[in-house]
Amino acid sequence: MRNQSRQQFRSMFHAKVSNPRNGALIGYVGDVSESGLKILSDTPFVQNEQLRMYVQLREEKTAQFDLDATCKWAENNVETGYFEAGFSLAQPSVEFISMVEKLRIKNSEIGSKEH
Repeated sequence: MRNQSRQQFRSMFHAKVSNPRNGALIGYVGDVSESGLKILSDTPFVQNEQLRMYVQLREEKTAQFDLDATCKWAENNVETGYFEAGFSLAQPSVEFISMVEKLRIKNSEIGSKEH
């Protein structure tokens, strides 16, 4: 059961995930929480426990997080055409958790402005 709410990026292209060993793009982050993330890809997933996540924070700034993750599920979403997978994080860094909290605050501010 999920303990944290998932935070979605306004555009999935703001956060991408690559293989840290060879730099190959794995996919884009659909949503994130303090303990995991959902990745969307054009191709099926290869089980990968080491991930490198890049997040576009502002025009000029990108954050990078190396993640030790375990794939909990993977499926082909026929409605969107993307392959999707949910990953659980073993030991998320303080910086990663801080980024999720900032995203949660930003999303709540945007949500309150839209109503």
